[in-house]
Parts: sequence; structure tokens; C-alpha cells
Amino acid sequence: MKTSRNSGPRTSVKPRVDFTPGPTRTRLAGNGGSENRIRLDSPLNERPGYLLWRARHIADSIFTHECREFSFTSSQYVVLAVVKETPGTDQIGVSRIAGLDRFTTALVLSNLIKRKLVIQERSTSDRRRYSLRLTPRGLEFLKFVLPGATRARARLLSPFTQRERRVFIRMLQKLVTALNSDARAPVHEGALPHTRRRLSRIAKT
Repeated sequence: MKTSRNSGPRTSVKPRVDFTPGPTRTRLAGNGGSENRIRLDSPLNERPGYLLWRARHIADSIFTHECREFSFTSSQYVVLAVVKETPGTDQIGVSRIAGLDRFTTALVLSNLIKRKLVIQERSTSDRRRYSLRLTPRGLEFLKFVLPGATRARARLLSPFTQRERRVFIRMLQKLVTALNSDARAPVHEGALPHTRRRLSRIAKT
């Protein structure tokens, strides 16, 4: 006589939320092979805009790979970090601090809100405005993503010596500060948290 394998009482168990990453590979698939090494023979490689575009693509690919367990992108990481540093800011504030256009900011925030990493609440001072803050899940999520983000940063700078890294960062800083106003979505210095704190201290003196 056959007996039912599910004869016991059924219980509804909620799955435990676990952000712990699995094992990671040290390289992207196919990386390091001679077939993936390029020569700088193309005229495109004399164009700074093209090289910066390629560098951005490589940086995003490395970040996505290192944080693949979380299905997380570099844009989402930036926005999540901005909301953490400026709790109570709104969508426009995030856009101004991160230097992202408003459409991209709205898209990224929508994804983070659906994942319950960010919560938006109607402002008590302005009913038309929604303030943003991280949820406890969002704060925990950032802790688990940090090692992957750190690995991505190290891999991106790995072609350089220590001295070259410092020079490279300084050159990038010089470019983004000198040409900030030419960007489609410029960063607003006054919206940055460290700038607001400095201006506040100056006002008190």
C-alpha cells in the first residue's frame, strides 16, 4: 500500500535572507589569455574620449563580476552609498551628489526600493517631496558588497605601480573638477556631505 510522502502537517517557512557571497574567481572568464590582449594600433586609441569610455566599460564589467552574487551594479552602489551618507535627501539631491542624470537616478532608485534596500517617505516639511534613507536590510547589504567593491577597485588599479596609481587618480581628479560644468549631470559641490559640514563650520566661526 502506498503512503503519501507529504502526510505530515504543512508549515509555511519564510526563507532566511542571506547576503553571504559564494566563492569568487580571481579573473573574468577568458581573462589573461593572449587572445584578449590588444595592441594600440587603432587610431581610436589616440582619442581620450574613446579610451575613457573603454576604461569606464572595463571598470563596470569588473565591478559587476566581483559583485555578481548580489546582482549589483556600480551605479546602484554609488546611489546606495550616497543615500547612506545623506539620509533624508531626495531624488534630486542624489542626482546632484552622484553626478547622474535624473532618468538614471530614478531608474536605479526604483530598483533599490523594490529590493527593499531604500525606503522613501513623504517629507514632513514639503508634502510634494520624498526623502530617502537606507533600510536595515540596505545597511546590511552594503557591508556584504564592500569586499567585492574593494576587490574591483584593486583589480582596476592593478596595471599600475603605487606611484602610477597616485598620479592616475590625481589626473582623473583634475579632469573631473576642471570640466565638471561640461557634464550632462554635473556634480554640485554644495550638495556633497563633507562640503556642507565644512560650510556649517565656517558659518559658526
